[in-house]
This record gives sequence, C-alpha cells and structure tokens, in this order.
Amino acid sequence: MARKILMLHGIAQTGEYFYHKTKGLRVGLEELGYELYYPTANGKISPADVPDGASNEVVASGIDDVSTWIHPNADRTDYDIPRSTLDYLRQYVIDNGPFEGLIGFSQGAGVGGYLMTDFNVILNLTPEQQPPFKFFISFSGFKFQPPKYQSQYANHPISVSSLHVQGELDTVTESDKVQGLYEACTPETRTFMSHSGGHYVPNARGFAKKIIEWLKSVDSSL
Repeated sequence: MARKILMLHGIAQTGEYFYHKTKGLRVGLEELGYELYYPTANGKISPADVPDGASNEVVASGIDDVSTWIHPNADRTDYDIPRSTLDYLRQYVIDNGPFEGLIGFSQGAGVGGYLMTDFNVILNLTPEQQPPFKFFISFSGFKFQPPKYQSQYANHPISVSSLHVQGELDTVTESDKVQGLYEACTPETRTFMSHSGGHYVPNARGFAKKIIEWLKSVDSSL
C-alpha cells in the first residue's frame, strides 16, 4: 500500500501553489516512498482578510477571493473552522487516503494541529477509513485561539509524533503562537526545530535532510 501524506496549505494559497513551494521537502519525501496529496481549501475570503505577509505573492495577483480553511467573523475578532471545511476534508480522506502523516503550513498547520487532537472523531471517520497517523509536521503552525476550542486541546492532547518548525524571522506566526501548538502536544512525542528564515517552508536540501532524519527517528519502518 502506498505511503501517503496529507499536505495542508496556508491561507490564500492553493494545493498547487503549496506543491511548488515545498519542492525540496517533497523530493526528499518521495525518495522515501511517500506520495503527497495537496487539497485546495474549499472556503473563500476577501484578500483584505488575509493577515499581512501571510501569502503576499498570491494576494498580489489581483484575484477577487482567496482560499481558506478557517473563516473570520464579521469584525475579524474571532474565527472558526466551518462545517463545510470539515465535510470537505472528510470526503478528501475517504477518496484519497488513508494517510500516514499530515504536514501543514501556517493556517494549514493550525487546522492540522486541531484535527490531530482527535482526527477521526472530528471528521467522523472509521479506523478503516483512516488508521492512526504516524506523524504530524507543522511549519509556522498555531493553536486555535477562540475560547470554544480550548477544551478540545485540553481534553485531547496531541499524542502523535509531532515536529514543530518555526522561522526565526517569522513575523506572521509569532513564536508564542508556535509554542502554543507545541505545548498542546504530549511532551514525550513533540520536537521543536527552527530555521533562520521567515514565514515559509524551507526548501534547502540541508534542512529537508533534517526533516527526513526526524521522520526516520519516529518511524522505524523507514
């Protein structure tokens, strides 16, 4: 059976865009025998609702709306992950999975982290449709902040092997937000790693090698 990874892009990106932006990492993972799957979020918001610096290239393209997994409220003081997003991801897993791992960037990593608290229950999947994940990798990911989500993290700490990667120059997902998701994971299964850049997935071969080495350390079958 193919080894598959679910790849969740950031706000204002698409699956295709994320595919190209993760080339260095993707090549390394494909050499290990993984197949990477890049869905595009089914939600849309105005470019005006995209945080500064989150995806400048896409927003600057002049399109009328951009893809998103989560939605802000009217005054942009709160947000939630809508039922339509969960239903879409559930069907995507059924149609394309099961997956061994999940890798997310920024908003996609935030969504991935929330799902990892109890993936099958949140998406209403059976163990046959999606067996337990082997790993979760978060690039510039964050813990959901709205109060309504806090009991989920508290009652279901993320216990899958997780790697949390932060850019030292990242001004979009600040270090305390990255730390929040890191601390939502069980101490014995979480790992922190940093890179010298900003808000992006590093593609340098040397950094991709570090990711591969971590994967091998948590999956003895590699």
